Amino acid sequence: MTTSTDSTTRTPSTAIHTHDPASRPSPDRVIPQAIARLAPSAIRAFDAEVSQIPGIIKLTLGEPDFPTPEFIKRAAARALDANRTHYAPNAGTEGLRTAISAYLARRRGLAISSDRIIVTTGASEALSSTLGTLLAVPGAELIEFTPAFGQYASLARIHGAKLTAIDTTGNGFHPDPTALDRALGHAHGPAVVILNSPSNPTGTVASEDELRDLARIIDRHDAIAVSDEVYAEISFEPRPAPSIAKFIPERTVVIDSASKTYAMTGWRLGWLAAPAWLAPAILKYHQLAVSCAATFSMDAAQEAYEHGDAAIETMVDEYRARRDFLAGALNAAGYQTANPQGAFYLYVKAPERYADGLAFARDLAQHAKVAAIPGTAFASGPSPYVRFSYAAALDTLRQAAERIRTFTDSRGNNHNGQ
Repeated sequence: MTTSTDSTTRTPSTAIHTHDPASRPSPDRVIPQAIARLAPSAIRAFDAEVSQIPGIIKLTLGEPDFPTPEFIKRAAARALDANRTHYAPNAGTEGLRTAISAYLARRRGLAISSDRIIVTTGASEALSSTLGTLLAVPGAELIEFTPAFGQYASLARIHGAKLTAIDTTGNGFHPDPTALDRALGHAHGPAVVILNSPSNPTGTVASEDELRDLARIIDRHDAIAVSDEVYAEISFEPRPAPSIAKFIPERTVVIDSASKTYAMTGWRLGWLAAPAWLAPAILKYHQLAVSCAATFSMDAAQEAYEHGDAAIETMVDEYRARRDFLAGALNAAGYQTANPQGAFYLYVKAPERYADGLAFARDLAQHAKVAAIPGTAFASGPSPYVRFSYAAALDTLRQAAERIRTFTDSRGNNHNGQ
């Protein structure tokens, strides 16, 4: 009996055995240039650089040194004990959204219904979802007032939007309505104006009159305001900081979080409040990005927004004392400081012997063992400023001030930053 061979029989492929396991796609083909060219956070990069210096006092990150208040932590513990560890509605629990709405009415004078509020994983995600929605329109433009938090410019670049920076240095670090009018007049596509008051890094607070003027210009040019108000409660004059949403509610997205207000940075609990016509679109972006915030974190935040007014006042009083101490100490040493009305930063001009704030910050870190963030982190180019955070214990600030004074005397960097 003869055996026939099936003509379709093939020998097994050996391609998988000859494949180079180190082979990979070319990064240039798969990683967009907007991402590849994006620099890491300058704040985090400099903080990591100086963290290698033994014994350094870091006045770098915007990180409250207060523990999260006990009543908030107990609310989270109750939520965990009740197995509140599963998915929540995409926009957040109704309890938290209602609490935020009531808080806005009670403390900020804003009438914003809960259905316009979206709970996010921190204010960073609120910004990302909002600007990701608004800047996806072809020809969109983001206008910012500098110095400014670096995430704004990075998000504009990622989404291919035009970025226009309006320097506020010559206006006492306050937004200039005339300059905004001019910038919006040159915009060729949908324009988004981002505001941050109190400001990171300068601590300046826009007055109601300034916000009213900005609102009129934004309205006249058919633009949208994104108001980053994460430091609104940490405002000394006035208390709390006013919002542009008071004047153009149908054109404003408010960004906020529990992070700075209640010392909850690690809980990653933020939120945004948008006009009714815009909120559903941002919610779609948020849903695709993160689905929802953590349920037990939302329960803890609800407790904060419902019962945390006294905790806010206690922390703000301490921040005020720290501001007064550190500003006084630096002024006595001869440094020029912006007058901070809010947040927990001092924006200080470097002595003129330095090429820029980065050179000064590195010298200060190496020889005084005190770290501040160079102003280049908040500008598109060299900056003569550095940012000190006073979100540190008063004893730590005293040690830092003494080191700075000794360093300044040894360098001859005295009087008016000369």
